[in-house]
Amino acid sequence: MFYTLIDFPLGSIFLAKRGKALSIAKYINSDQKFEKTLEIFKAKKIALKYDENKFKREKESFSKYFRGEKEDFRSLPLDFLSGTPYQKRVWLEARKIPFGQTETYKSLALKLNHRGYRSVGQALGQNPLLIVIPCHRVVSSDGSLGGFSAGLELKKFLLRLERREIFL
Repeated sequence: MFYTLIDFPLGSIFLAKRGKALSIAKYINSDQKFEKTLEIFKAKKIALKYDENKFKREKESFSKYFRGEKEDFRSLPLDFLSGTPYQKRVWLEARKIPFGQTETYKSLALKLNHRGYRSVGQALGQNPLLIVIPCHRVVSSDGSLGGFSAGLELKKFLLRLERREIFL
């Protein structure tokens, strides 16, 4: 498996892939978090090799995104290394949320013909592909942000970036 890092003002995005499909996009905001991420792969006996040349397409997409340009990442092939069939359904449905728009946990659940709104949030909390699967675009029915596995500061940053309230 190959990996690279993409820097942006709040930290880095750790990308990992096998072959041509992206498997991981994870927020890294400290050296400790980076080391912990590497340890997870080591514990699972998954060999990692740094190779930024294998991520040209992803780097272009993230660069465009962080410039505040409309980017939906749908052209990137994905390779889910984990996740239940339900989680994958939630992730793929969330992937359809357009750049700059939000949807509620409830509306996402209804699109999946599922009544468990909280289970949608739990599935999104396990999202292995931050930004690519835009779980940051899912909010509570009352308009509050709800949760976010990478932290609410990052969720606010991404939503503001997409509304073009900030420019990088």
